[in-house]
Amino acid sequence: MAIPSKFKVFTNRIFGNFKNTETVEATRQALEKEYDEFNDFQNSDELKRYLELEEWVKSGEHKKVKAELSRLTFKNSEEQKTEKEFKKLSKSKSVKKFLKNNGPETPEVKRYLDLKKTVESDEFKKRKSYLLSKNKFEQSEAYTKLKEYNELKQSDRIKWYFSLLKDSKKFDEFRRWSLEFYDDFDSNNIDSQKWLTKFFWGDALLNKNYSFSNDLQNYTDKNFEIENSILRIVTRKETSEGIAWDKKFGFVPKNFHYTSGVINTGHVLRLKEGKVEAKVRVSCNPGVTHAFYLVGNTVLPEIDVFIKTDSNPFSLAGAYFTPKGNGKISKSISKIGGVKCNQEFYILGVEWNKNNIVWSINGTPYKVEKNTTPDIPMYLVLASSVNSKVDDSSLPAHFEIDWVRCYLPQQL
Repeated sequence: MAIPSKFKVFTNRIFGNFKNTETVEATRQALEKEYDEFNDFQNSDELKRYLELEEWVKSGEHKKVKAELSRLTFKNSEEQKTEKEFKKLSKSKSVKKFLKNNGPETPEVKRYLDLKKTVESDEFKKRKSYLLSKNKFEQSEAYTKLKEYNELKQSDRIKWYFSLLKDSKKFDEFRRWSLEFYDDFDSNNIDSQKWLTKFFWGDALLNKNYSFSNDLQNYTDKNFEIENSILRIVTRKETSEGIAWDKKFGFVPKNFHYTSGVINTGHVLRLKEGKVEAKVRVSCNPGVTHAFYLVGNTVLPEIDVFIKTDSNPFSLAGAYFTPKGNGKISKSISKIGGVKCNQEFYILGVEWNKNNIVWSINGTPYKVEKNTTPDIPMYLVLASSVNSKVDDSSLPAHFEIDWVRCYLPQQL
């Protein structure tokens, strides 16, 4: 895991030097497509054939064949001897007499006839022509293989493949990670095999949704919309009855004046280390908080991939909350500027291992922390909530999620 310098993440955070989201996605998709093609070609018959021919060429077998063929001539060959014998017999008296139909078929004549049949055959003529030719190697199987090898070597695909072998770091990001979880919300409903539409403990203990006693919003299953492969968590001004968790009294009934939604992967996906990313866009309403965070079975630690607590349309924050002792909480919150979070989608991510946590936006790191709470299996939560400063006239508020991806590190 590469850790950027403090200066680098500081300047990224202050000046907002973040690449365009569409450009980042297009570059990734093109690179991923090329990586898939690279892997497919690595197992192709074309490459297998090229490597076989390359080994054959390295063996020098084609040079041996060429040298042998260069020594192969008609002169002093068995074929020339046969032809000479035939010509000599054709001048003998017994053969001439026989050919004039007034001589017996002597042994010499029989030999002549046999040789005549041989030298006048297509096979003999072809062999003689071959022995007299000066391009025997070009007629050989070895030449055909050598030509095939040279053509493959000059092919665009072979050149492309070996250029990528030299540029060995080009696909490092794909080699480092294995896609463990992915959802691009391409169906009409939230996939229950991937997401709970309630807090994990609400599902585990009550099979119901709940909020916390100080929450103003009731989490319901009705505050989700999916359109054009985008999940939208909607926060509305509306009254409803629900359940709230109170530290003193436990789960108690409560009347709420707002509704919103929460999804999490606590039932199917928990990671001790890895990389998570989501492509999101949020509306910037006074009093509405949007968050994408990681949490385990206890309230802390919590890693906020991003949290949006204010109505400033040009900033987001990443955060890390850990137990400090004596019931206190250690907070590390870093804001980033230079974004248009209510207008454009951004790819917000966190990469972490037992030593460090790195926050990024569109692949550019802007926050680094030591991981003081390692080896805790953490799951994903995406939610919106309401605080006392809410401006009712600005509602409904939206938290839009184009896709979510989670990766595990691969053993290289």
